[in-house]
Amino acid sequence: MSDEKPQITRIGQAELNKIIAKHELFRRSRTGGERARLAHHDLSHLVLSERDMAHADFTGSIMVEANLERTRLDCAQMFACDLRKANFRNASMLRVDLRGACLRGAVMAGADLTGADLREGTFATYDPEKGLSFTSDDDAWADGSGGVDMRGANLGSAKMSGAVAINSNFSEANLGKAKIIGGDLSGANLTGANLSGADLSQCKLRNVSLRGANLAGTLMDFSNLENVDMTGALTSQPVGPTLNLAPLSLDEMFRIHRVWLKSNGSDGKRLDLSGYDLRDAPSLRGADLTMIIAENTTWHEQDFTGANFQAAQLKGSSFRNCIFASADLRGSNFADAILVGSNLRKARLEPLVLEGGRHIKSIFTNAQLRYVDLAQTNMREADFTGADLSFANMDEADTTDTVFKDAILKDARLKRR
Repeated sequence: MSDEKPQITRIGQAELNKIIAKHELFRRSRTGGERARLAHHDLSHLVLSERDMAHADFTGSIMVEANLERTRLDCAQMFACDLRKANFRNASMLRVDLRGACLRGAVMAGADLTGADLREGTFATYDPEKGLSFTSDDDAWADGSGGVDMRGANLGSAKMSGAVAINSNFSEANLGKAKIIGGDLSGANLTGANLSGADLSQCKLRNVSLRGANLAGTLMDFSNLENVDMTGALTSQPVGPTLNLAPLSLDEMFRIHRVWLKSNGSDGKRLDLSGYDLRDAPSLRGADLTMIIAENTTWHEQDFTGANFQAAQLKGSSFRNCIFASADLRGSNFADAILVGSNLRKARLEPLVLEGGRHIKSIFTNAQLRYVDLAQTNMREADFTGADLSFANMDEADTTDTVFKDAILKDARLKRR
């Protein structure tokens, strides 16, 4: 590599706003649009929040403490950027190129980094007197731990081989199928994280919390862990009876349940899957699960898109990272359930109206709903008493007469229609 350091161009907020405006025109294929070329710029402390910067080029730029909250950065080039203490909370960063970026102290809570490239490389750090300097991973972390805040972030299928994430917070993040080969996760908090199918081979895992994490299909050397807390972690071992131990096939149980529904309970039998480990159940997209009983079941990462759960009894069940988009959940009971990281966008949670005008409200009392997507959801009259909705997205949701008594709403988003 040449010893000559690239020149850094400092611009102010007004000039940046003009560049962003042209880039957004470019994104919409409008006249006057121009792709943002911000390579080797100093954008420290500037604001890019809630703008469309997808496909922009920030290569080698300095963005210390920049505000990119809820910014769209899909496929952006951020190779070797200095992103220390930058705010990427709830940003969309699909397939973003972050190879070699310095993320020490950055906040990425709730960000979507699906398919992002965070593989090892050189880190870029900026000194006002010395300019841009490229250092090794170890050097970038030498002045303190200060890890990345990726609580609840989506890092599914991300490339992180060789990444240094010392003392970083990945609690309840989705790292399913991520490649973290040879990475350093010493001191990391992976409590409740989804690591199913992830590759952690040759990783440094010292003083790590994996409490309640999903480790099904995770590649890692379990015999070479140093002070790692795996209390309550899910592995490939079932936590209850599986469907192959059921007396009937799932299709047959559904058939008998439908008979029970059509006969108003006089024939057939109501489906009761309580206590089962259903992680290996077939896709239930669009399935009719009206009035089923499935309490204290484990469903991680199941796809219920468009499914019908009217008046279902689902108390105490675990639905981490499940998809309920456009599902009908009217009158269902999710009391004490775990839905962390699940997608309920456009789902129906309003009361179920029965003949004679009787209403059955949807119940989510004491449920864990951190990082849940409830955008554009009909939540009218639903009961969230005591529920944890920290970091939940409720933008454009109908919360008319919704009960939030004693609920935790830390950093939850609610933008009215």
